Amino acid sequence: MTLGFVDGHCHLDHVLQAHPGRIAWIKAAGGGLVGWSFAHRVGSVSDLRAYWRAQIAAVEEVARAGVVCAFLVGVHPRNIPPDLRPEALGDLLRPLLDHPLCRGIGEIGLETASDRELEVFEAQLGLAAELGDRGQMFGVHTPRQDKERVTRAVLAALVRHPAAAGRAVVDHTTPVTAPWALEAGLRIGMSLSPLKSSADDVRAVLRAHPEAADRLCLNTDSGTRFFEDLWAFSRAPGLPEPVARKIARDNAAAWFRLGEAGAG
Repeated sequence: MTLGFVDGHCHLDHVLQAHPGRIAWIKAAGGGLVGWSFAHRVGSVSDLRAYWRAQIAAVEEVARAGVVCAFLVGVHPRNIPPDLRPEALGDLLRPLLDHPLCRGIGEIGLETASDRELEVFEAQLGLAAELGDRGQMFGVHTPRQDKERVTRAVLAALVRHPAAAGRAVVDHTTPVTAPWALEAGLRIGMSLSPLKSSADDVRAVLRAHPEAADRLCLNTDSGTRFFEDLWAFSRAPGLPEPVARKIARDNAAAWFRLGEAGAG
């Protein structure tokens, strides 16, 4: 199947639940999807395990429907239960990383940059060698609130974990924060929606940093709300075709290995 675009970060399980008709729309539109972990409510490690089982079942259902898709699994900074021990994360995540549709760990990162968030984030980054063995990636969150301060903290943590930094996509970047990640040599994501970034924001980043065409992937962060912004961008990007193809499809497809067997 020839892909027209790849949504490098969505919440595929929430899309399936809230907008089941969109799965056929995505297939017809030629979209590929990478679903990242985020649970609406987590109160315990048992809740995390149950969420991951449900997430994986949803991705498998979408793949059976003929959509090219894969997933990341991890502990979002807003999903950290009080009984989670950071040293237990390897044992929790390893069995899930072996799933044929899994492409790494995410959505992880920082929301407020609290000490608790940092220890859970860095414990997951500490699995970089194992991701390297599997050819997998980290999907890293930056927040909407207090974005500049918290993004600086995310980047500082990645500097402390260079093996993880080489496999990370720092997402939800903006024309302000994207240059910081690019200057650190990182891959970046930008989320196209009325809530986050616009096509004009993407074009502004590329005008200032043409080299970003090789290190940027676009997404929608769709979940309980579904956004068509990436699809619309792929049809009328306002950029040279080779650049648009890279950022709307090829980079994410390569990083998350959507052309491989198992990914739909």
